[in-house]
Amino acid sequence: MRWKIITINSGVVILLGLFLYALLRTQLSDLVGNEPRIQADATRVVAAANAQLQLDALRVERWLAEQALTGPVREPFLASIQNARAEGATEQCNRLLAAAAQSPALAGTPPAIVAFVDANGITLGRNGSNLMRGEDLGKAHPRLKETIAAGASGSAVWYNPQQAQQWFVSYAAVRDASGKILGGIVYGTPLNDERLTRTTDKTSGGAIVVGVPSARGLETVAKSKSVPAEVSAALAQDPLAANVLTALKLDNTSRISGGLPDWVIVASPLGGYGDGRQAVLLAVAPAKTADLSGITASIAGMVALGIVLVSIAGVLLGNYISKPVEELEEGLLQILNGRTDLRFELEHAVLGGLVFRINTLLNQLMGVQEDDTDDDGRPSLAPSAKAFGGALEVDEKSSAGTEQVDASVAAALAAEPADAYYRRIFQEYIQAKRSIGDPTDHITEQSFVERIQQREQEMASRTGRSVRYQVQLRGKEVVLIAVQLG
Repeated sequence: MRWKIITINSGVVILLGLFLYALLRTQLSDLVGNEPRIQADATRVVAAANAQLQLDALRVERWLAEQALTGPVREPFLASIQNARAEGATEQCNRLLAAAAQSPALAGTPPAIVAFVDANGITLGRNGSNLMRGEDLGKAHPRLKETIAAGASGSAVWYNPQQAQQWFVSYAAVRDASGKILGGIVYGTPLNDERLTRTTDKTSGGAIVVGVPSARGLETVAKSKSVPAEVSAALAQDPLAANVLTALKLDNTSRISGGLPDWVIVASPLGGYGDGRQAVLLAVAPAKTADLSGITASIAGMVALGIVLVSIAGVLLGNYISKPVEELEEGLLQILNGRTDLRFELEHAVLGGLVFRINTLLNQLMGVQEDDTDDDGRPSLAPSAKAFGGALEVDEKSSAGTEQVDASVAAALAAEPADAYYRRIFQEYIQAKRSIGDPTDHITEQSFVERIQQREQEMASRTGRSVRYQVQLRGKEVVLIAVQLG
């Protein structure tokens, strides 16, 4: 029986495991390997990051334009001595750096550099250092010079590893009181992994990479923390790099193919910085969002655990049923071999009733009287109405007057109210019965009183005189003595 239970239930567990595996694989295969959906998600990731970076640039440009209108910013440009202009520029750059750190609008874009340039793009000074003074930024970055000359503001991506430039840069023109262009303020924020991670945390939480075209092709200069290093490196290698550079010339978002078959790559030119061709944003996502092998292993583990639990339960359940059946089988064999006095003493929640009926059948077949007494030797059967009637037998000799009863006793009985009389003798009768160990639970006061009244009427009709009863204990019997009232 044990092996039957284990085999059947193990088969059920295995079938359920196979059904669950087939169901999950069917449902999840479309979910984890749906490349159109993954591409759509990647497109949203790159669009959100693009919008956030453009918004950051606009906030910095607006803030710089406001600062350019203040008197302290104009002072370095108006100094007559070159050294005074340089020192004043450094002082104001330090002040603007501190002000930017306190500005809520620039909380996510702390500057790495703040510099002043004249109208030709020549650096007057920068924050925290004497470096870059006299450097021709207008030549290296012509759009800076053009924007300042136009009295406007703008943003660009500056990437020059030789000069340690890897910044998102914003700049704004500075005018004097008459509106003449004096120069400009340059505000650069780091173009690094931390900046991109902060950007994706604000938007989609996806994985993005920034690529910049260079003489060597495409360089991936920064990535968010969720981008594997090998994926970032592969983007800078052909054929992916060539495809990314081609996408940079387009004005829309496109999927990049080649090189990484297990990844979906979506590219979009970074807008709001220069001519929109200075950098490219790349969103990367696995072509499959989950590995189903883990699910397969989990289901297999659950099935194995289920078989182990079924085996344990089968052994326990088999023992619970098989052992008493084996005892019954062995006992019946002994009875068939001549041991007719054998009876089964087996307590079992399931087979207990069957064991009792087998014992009863054996007693009937063998002609053995059932033991109907309790542990104290008293009958375990409930007293019948006949037994109650026999307990109320009346001493007829006393009723006939052969026994003398004290006249005062008869007088007291006659004077006692009927209700009190019947209640008293019922209580005396019950106490007497209990004193000899007889059961009394089946005797009610109403039935007792009705029987006494019936006997009193019978005695009165025979003797012509009213009677009442007394309770007496004679040995191991309780009897009721009829007393004539007069």
